[in-house]
Amino acid sequence: MPEKTDIPIDALVVYRRTQAHPDLRSFSWPTRRVDVSRTNLVHAEREGDTLYLVYSVSAGKDHFHLRLDTRLGRWTLEEIEIGN
Repeated sequence: MPEKTDIPIDALVVYRRTQAHPDLRSFSWPTRRVDVSRTNLVHAEREGDTLYLVYSVSAGKDHFHLRLDTRLGRWTLEEIEIGN
């Protein structure tokens, strides 16, 4: 079952001129580092003047939802689902 969170994270991304969004490679917070094995979906959401990019990624059997505030350049881990 997914666990909702609101954890500020550090993200390692690669910007490619041929892609519409940054390629998320890994992310971390003080207790854990996650290497992304697959990006399942990236979509944009707008709240007022702020554009967010929402990522759904996998690391092995674990799944994560993250949000990038493109105005501030801040990443947030919003949801964790640990696979069994």
